[in-house]
Amino acid sequence: MSKRTKKVGNTGWMGPRYGIRIRRRVLDIDRARSHAAACPHCSTVTVERVSSGVFECRRCHTRYASGAYLYTPPPPITRVEAAAAAGKS
Repeated sequence: MSKRTKKVGNTGWMGPRYGIRIRRRVLDIDRARSHAAACPHCSTVTVERVSSGVFECRRCHTRYASGAYLYTPPPPITRVEAAAAAGKS
């Protein structure tokens, strides 16, 4: 990173345009987007963004849909016990 873009990072190309709030949002998304995430299928840290909302594991080649820029794993599937379900009715 050069001296000129120490504060603004990758959004330095925008210059004074678009306002500071938008440039900071873009910078936060840009920094968070580059981090790899854990794959729910093979549990390795190899999930990367392919396109908007599409993420792929480099190891097992499984594709996932998630947020536009950041991968959020799906919530765990829970099972309701038969005894608890029978007790409510």
